[in-house]
Amino acid sequence: METYGIFKHLATENPYTAMSKCVNSAVCTQETKQSIRRITKNNIVYAHMGQLIIADGICYASFIQNTGNDGEHHDSTTSGVVLAVFSLDAVRSDVFDAERDVEIFPVGSKGDLCAGQRACSIFKDNSMCLVGDSPYVCFSFIAEDERSHIFSKVFDTKERVWREEAMAVLAYGGQLYDFSDESLNIVYRDKGLAPRAKSLIELVSAWSEYEGEYYATGVTIGGPNNGFIVKTTDFKTMTLVDVVPFNDMGTAEIASYIYLGRLYVACRQDYGIPYLYLSYLDLKTMQWKHHYKLPDGNVRPWFFEYRGELYLLNTVEEYHRRYTNISRVRAEDTVHTFYNNRSPVELMATIKDCGSYFGVYPYGDDVYFVSTLNTESFGRLSMHFSDPDTVNAKLAALFTEL
Repeated sequence: METYGIFKHLATENPYTAMSKCVNSAVCTQETKQSIRRITKNNIVYAHMGQLIIADGICYASFIQNTGNDGEHHDSTTSGVVLAVFSLDAVRSDVFDAERDVEIFPVGSKGDLCAGQRACSIFKDNSMCLVGDSPYVCFSFIAEDERSHIFSKVFDTKERVWREEAMAVLAYGGQLYDFSDESLNIVYRDKGLAPRAKSLIELVSAWSEYEGEYYATGVTIGGPNNGFIVKTTDFKTMTLVDVVPFNDMGTAEIASYIYLGRLYVACRQDYGIPYLYLSYLDLKTMQWKHHYKLPDGNVRPWFFEYRGELYLLNTVEEYHRRYTNISRVRAEDTVHTFYNNRSPVELMATIKDCGSYFGVYPYGDDVYFVSTLNTESFGRLSMHFSDPDTVNAKLAALFTEL
């Protein structure tokens, strides 16, 4: 039954807490949906894989968009990665209009030059990081050498222009390599894993800062592979930290976040496998914790920190993608035995019809996101969590009156 994740919660949920989670889900859905605004222009028919940064009241959202009907097909000539810039005050207004209030800065598309390399495919999957007051955007494309490479650009927020284009190199084993699918296969062979990296590299997790360095995780699409973890200070040289040793059925998308000195990782699996792998790498000991199977998650998951706690978003339907779980990650360790196999996450609420492929960014006392919904949309994620005792006391009073 463990592979049928969407049903597993029905069998294991504590009835005393279940009603509070129903209330959480209803309120979080209502409040989140009311905040959602489309941020793409009217001529865009497809947008996907967004990420978000907010600094000084200005939102920077990067994503793939397409004016044509071929989505993110590798040979698309109408698809490209862009950076959308708009103010937080504007997008929270009831009169927000993307045509007027959003400025679009192209990152690149097939045929463009970047860092001296010509793109022979679309620009694929972006990851963002705020360093000082500058947003960095990383992405990949297949160059003329027929290999997929990682690139980065820096957005100058004052001049509103791109600066410092770079093709990343991978530091591994005391040597420097092009950061490409070919180089990742060298790593996989050395680590005793199948060298199955091919096609475009996906570096789509959030970047996390730890002791002055920025960490992210990625995979290569086109076949099962284990994924990789890198760190950097300049987004030009990226050092291999480790591979993900348990993710042999992951074919796309991976999330990570550093919390309490641990690099948490959630790995989407292949189509038809309805669970996420979840584990963490202790950055002090460089040892992996036991990995867990979490019910559901055939869409990119996302970690974020809110009020000192770590949370995980994962969308729980493979095709319709209507429901997304908000779960608290339990930082306390639990002994993993046959009799004590408590989940490392606690489901707090499930939101409906608010999109999928969330990219989340806490700002001030709120949590904002972009998601794939009617192309690309922006919203505020409601974190309304009711106390189970309070909810059940009200229920008891209601039924006593009846």
